[in-house]
Amino acid sequence: MANKQRIAIIGAGGFGREVFHLLDDDLYECVGFIDYKKKGKELPAPIIGHEDDMGSLVDIYEFSKCVIAVGDMKKRKEIYKIIKKFPLEFPLIIDSSAKCFSKDTQEGTILYPDVVIMNDCRIGKFTLLNSGVTLGHDVLIGNFCNINPGAHLAGRITVGEDTFIGIGACIKENITIGRSAVIGAGSVVINNVADNTIVYGVPAKAASS
Repeated sequence: MANKQRIAIIGAGGFGREVFHLLDDDLYECVGFIDYKKKGKELPAPIIGHEDDMGSLVDIYEFSKCVIAVGDMKKRKEIYKIIKKFPLEFPLIIDSSAKCFSKDTQEGTILYPDVVIMNDCRIGKFTLLNSGVTLGHDVLIGNFCNINPGAHLAGRITVGEDTFIGIGACIKENITIGRSAVIGAGSVVINNVADNTIVYGVPAKAASS
């Protein structure tokens, strides 16, 4: 396909390498990774610099698209604040096997293989939905969240910004999860979760209880 869109990936760790393989080869040409240094693994594309040098990197490598592939949600947000002033777009990265029946998915979000998003959901900016995540109808997910592999959210759930939902967690319908909350792996959430609260277990309870 002619005139592929040139794109850079911020983060050369495991997440960044995964995102490289999620890119549509017919749509994107990856110019390289932006990171401090090689992470000890062979990379499928070169490291071209660090985000502090973004202005010169954009000019030298002539890319207009960028993916922030950093697992740490706070670091992801910090990087975005640094680079949002540059003439860059942050496209949705959606694996071909993902099924999304909602149109309200914001910039920078990444959908891994076998994600299913049902109708009337809203996914915020720079949120990660990992492999096998399912969302029922009318789910609202905030910015900069991590929803990890095999997590299942039923209908009419609200998830606040900066929240982490662990592998295999299940959340019943009509639940509200606050900002900066952590849901432990394998947990079953049947009650609302307050801001800045860690819960885990079956049923999930606050870590301090």
